[in-house]
Amino acid sequence: MSPSQTSLNVKAKVYLLLFLVAFLLPATVLAEEEVSTPSHFALVDGEKISLKEFQSAFQAGIRKRFYHGKIPKEQMEAFKQEVSQALIDRVLLVQEAKRKSLEPEEKTVARQLAEYEKRYQNRPFWQQHKNEMLAGLRAALEEENILQILEKQTRDVALPSDDAAKIFYEKNTELFTTPEKIRVSVILLKVSPASPANVWEAANEEAAQMISRLNKGADFSELARIHSGDETASKGGDMGFIHKGMLAKPAQVALDALKVGETSAPVMLLRGVGIFKLHEKQAPKLNKYDQVAERAKKLLQREQSKLAWSDLLEELRAKAKIEINTAALTTIKKS
Repeated sequence: MSPSQTSLNVKAKVYLLLFLVAFLLPATVLAEEEVSTPSHFALVDGEKISLKEFQSAFQAGIRKRFYHGKIPKEQMEAFKQEVSQALIDRVLLVQEAKRKSLEPEEKTVARQLAEYEKRYQNRPFWQQHKNEMLAGLRAALEEENILQILEKQTRDVALPSDDAAKIFYEKNTELFTTPEKIRVSVILLKVSPASPANVWEAANEEAAQMISRLNKGADFSELARIHSGDETASKGGDMGFIHKGMLAKPAQVALDALKVGETSAPVMLLRGVGIFKLHEKQAPKLNKYDQVAERAKKLLQREQSKLAWSDLLEELRAKAKIEINTAALTTIKKS
């Protein structure tokens, strides 16, 4: 996903994380941070984003995105740019919401405040500083709410006309094509994944012997009923029609090599050794426009909604005077 398509909800959550860092940590810790981060990170039409805000968002993002909070060195600069863009976009969007005189929904904010108060009511720091923290949290939630309203208004596009939907259908036929379907049967000789190699080898040999019997005329469905450990055994191993990609890769590779009526060689699977038979193939089919008209309109509406949002962000960025303190940004490291 490109920065211009980043969901506002993600940025809103980042901003609330900043609030919780700022208001739920002991004051002594904050004082130390203020001393160590005196510089601003960016100016957006004269509005300052502090380096402390960037550091908090950066560290919170790393903890959320990367396993064990460890960011690979080669991804460091790209992630800094991502966080940078998210913070700048938020300021731009807040400014736009104010220009539009948007007001927060009081009931929504009140409900969210009650949820936060319930969550933190037993924390000593919350109990000691509840009043000032509630005031700050209310401001953060109100801002988040008006940004959600702005996004909703921007993305709210009308359902496209039939002509527009037809053009979209013709340009994106893959979205309206029923993929190839195949009807398959399986015999699964179950083996526990933890079994030693000799158990797997024995199952593989048994499968090879079974294939030899099949090649001599044995009935696949009858062998499946007797020997298969798959849930389809009672149906003679018949899995019905399936789409490509529904089975594990080794099974799909084996099926791709078969012609209708052929049986596969033994296939090593997670649950054991499988034998597959391909009964039938149904070619991909493009559905007629009349059959998918409503879906085409909704898919196009979704695309237009995304475009309206990304266009707004691009417009705001183009108009704004944005100054990034690159020298300060180079000091940011994974703590």
